[in-house]
Amino acid sequence: MSEVILDNDNYEVSYWNRESCNVTIVFSSAGALALAQPVEEFKNTIKNFNTSYIFVRSKHLDWYNNINSIKMFRFLSYFCKKYQFIYSMGESLGASGALLFSKYCERITRIMAFSPQYSALPAFCKWFGPLSPLDGAISTFAFSDYAPESAASKAVLIYPSCSYEDNLHAKFYKSENFNVVTINTRHHDIARHLKKDYGINYLNIVLDAFYNNRIDFSADTFEKILCNIVEYSPKSFVKWIGDQTFKYDHFIEIPNFHLVSHDGKATQSSVCEYSFHRDSTEAEAQRAIDEPLRMIPAFHTGFEKNPWWSIELKQPAHIKQIIIFNRCDNEEFARRFNKFSLLKSDDGIYWEEFYEKNDARYIGGEFGEPLQIETDFTARYIKIFLNETNFLHLSRVSIYGNYL
Repeated sequence: MSEVILDNDNYEVSYWNRESCNVTIVFSSAGALALAQPVEEFKNTIKNFNTSYIFVRSKHLDWYNNINSIKMFRFLSYFCKKYQFIYSMGESLGASGALLFSKYCERITRIMAFSPQYSALPAFCKWFGPLSPLDGAISTFAFSDYAPESAASKAVLIYPSCSYEDNLHAKFYKSENFNVVTINTRHHDIARHLKKDYGINYLNIVLDAFYNNRIDFSADTFEKILCNIVEYSPKSFVKWIGDQTFKYDHFIEIPNFHLVSHDGKATQSSVCEYSFHRDSTEAEAQRAIDEPLRMIPAFHTGFEKNPWWSIELKQPAHIKQIIIFNRCDNEEFARRFNKFSLLKSDDGIYWEEFYEKNDARYIGGEFGEPLQIETDFTARYIKIFLNETNFLHLSRVSIYGNYL
């Protein structure tokens, strides 16, 4: 279907001639996303439009900072001279390339950029998102940013509103008068999200407007088209501070019940080199009850499938509330406590699940919002069971209720 027209150390460029007066240059992203792969990956969407296609695949994750990038852009510009309308699009790394291409192709008609990076300089790679592995990895820069003035009036950029790194890049583009649309989602791979995650193929709708030269190509147009999923007033930094880091202004109210966990005996599935008591699972687990609340973990299991921590209360109790304080000295480690179940038992043999968490919502500890669960059952044993392979490490477990 397509033939390779350029192949060097940095890029592979292929061409799909569909006998059209229009051509679209698709710049690949760094992952297996909707606009990252050869045409077969999304042909059911793009085959609906009257355009030939050129696919640009980057062989290295250098964000066009190599000696062949400018040569490649100039080659594309020359190759496209025979076409009446020239479009470019891409996602993430590819979206940045689609914007850069306008510097070398004055006749470019429109640019559709999904989640482009504003820059790959080290200062833009410290936000723990898609660019963080590049921090300091690129030695020589051909481009300090991907916001050429030539692209501002010809491009529409679509970003997720709930991804703090993407929001920061969007802010930089918006400050330079680019058309920016934010979608109410956390997905960086916007094109795939628009195509797959709704009952309707929004990617098809977006591209239909992209190729329709009779309508205004602006943020307002796409906000109307995507009105059901657009975030009109994204509070990116509120989401960054509130959802991605620790909430320093959250205070919990201590329940008006007896702290029954204070008299209990705890144990856990294993210990490891990071444990405080490497020779005793009981002594290690007991720290979640006896130690004062701090940012660091009170106990630490080994890396294993479904690690657990459990407590045997002094006697059966009517459990009214459970508060679990996650470690918060390291956000990456804290996010290990995402998918877990809470179990109860009368005899420590037969267990029944009464709570399950499978989402990515952050659970805090000394800083942040701990997990607070109101309950209404009787039990003598409580178990925290991680539903994946990882470490289990928490700062404190408090169980409130009344002894029977």
